[in-house]
Order: sequence, then C-alpha cells, then structure tokens
Amino acid sequence: METEPTSETPPVTSLDRALVVLETVATAGPEGLALGEIAARTGINKGSVHRLLRGLAHREYVARDGEDRNYVLGEALRRIVRTFGADDNLPLLFRPLLLELSRRTEELVHLGVLDGRRVVYLDKIEPERSVRVWSRVGRRAHIASTALGRALIAAAPPNDSLLTSYAEEADPDHEHPALGDRFRDAVNTARRRGWAIENQENEAGIACVSIALTSTTSQDVAISVTGPAERMTTDRLAEIGALLRELAADLAPEEYTLMPTAE
Repeated sequence: METEPTSETPPVTSLDRALVVLETVATAGPEGLALGEIAARTGINKGSVHRLLRGLAHREYVARDGEDRNYVLGEALRRIVRTFGADDNLPLLFRPLLLELSRRTEELVHLGVLDGRRVVYLDKIEPERSVRVWSRVGRRAHIASTALGRALIAAAPPNDSLLTSYAEEADPDHEHPALGDRFRDAVNTARRRGWAIENQENEAGIACVSIALTSTTSQDVAISVTGPAERMTTDRLAEIGALLRELAADLAPEEYTLMPTAE
C-alpha cells in the first residue's frame, strides 16, 4: 500500500533537485555561483546540476551574469514576485492583519497605496458597531490630508518640494492656508513616532491614525484605523498607533518592513 509523502520524506525527483539548485543560487545573492560551487553545496553531481541549470535558464529562472559567468537568479522569479505583490493581491495578503486590527480596535480599517499623486483605498474592514464614515474601495484621496498619505510620504526619502506640491493639490483655492505646515509637521512627527495622524482634516468629525510598510519587491502600503473624533482622543490615537506597529510586526507579509522610528 502506498503512503503519502511527508515533510520528513521529501521526494527525490528532478523537480525537487531543480528547486534545491534554485534555492542554492538564491542564497549566493547578486554575486552568484559557479557550476562547481553549486554542485558542491547541493551534493548533486556536476552533470546533473548542469542539466538542471539549463532547464532553469531556458525558463529564465536563472541566468549567467558578469565576467565570471556565475549563475544568478533570473527575471522569471522577479516577475512572479511582482505579480504576487501587485495591487490585486495586496488585500488578500494583508487581510489577516486588517481583520485583527478591526477586532482589537472596533473601528474602521483601511488598506491603501499611492496611485500617482493620490492615495487609493484597496480594502476596508468595517467594525460590528456603527461608524459614521463614508468610504469605498477604489476611492482616491489627497495625500496631504489623509493619514494614509502622510504615513506613505513619511516612509519615503524626504523631499520638501513634493510636500509643497501635495499640500497645494489638496487645497488649490488656498482655503486652508495652514494645511502645508500641518502636513509637514505630521510627516515629521510620523517619521519620529512611526505612525501618522489626521484629525478632522479629511472629513469633519473623523480622526485617523496610520502606519506605512515598505517593500523592496512590492508596492509600499499604508494601513489606517479611522473613527469618530470624540472617540479618537490624543491618547487613543497614540495607543492605536502603537498597536498598529505591534500587530504589523507579527501579521504583515514577510517581504514588508515597518518604517523605522527616530524615537
């Protein structure tokens, strides 16, 4: 009677050996490995390693790079990573974190990314209790007046001219002359604390706190918790900001990193 293979008894197949070779090449980083080094590290004879590498190279999973012609990771893996981290997949990847945040705070939770010069909402989790906030997935909002936008800008390299232009776009008629200063202060504070705050600047009676997570392989994201301003006091905003960072460290996808703090 045949038994199902388990993790303790890995199948010895060409596919398994090819994956071992691929993982070995990956551990070498951008310098890559020569054929003999790969054979030595994997324990697979050079002839078999060469055949496996030819197959992987044909599908662009590995390539030969540099003057020494070492084997390095190819473009196919980068395409897979980009596809997996595309906007369409981000709600699925971050859903466990969003759900836990909503459960712990009992407030509205959003996931957003930069889309040109706006923030776009990719997903939202509504709490069981009623929240008087209008939002929808796909909505685009100004960067300067949203906690999501402020967190994403705080996670990026400083650029004062961009800060100015974002503030002008959010207030083209100059009805709120202090918005630019508040935006700069919010971004600087977010860099120091690790979370961004917006209090009734995007919608009257509503306050929001947000964090950003960055990735070298996918699009940076921001996650926010939103609620009525009377509930979102200064102390509660700080409490939720710390909770956002705590839960993100545990539940965010591996390829994402919390923006550092200066405190």
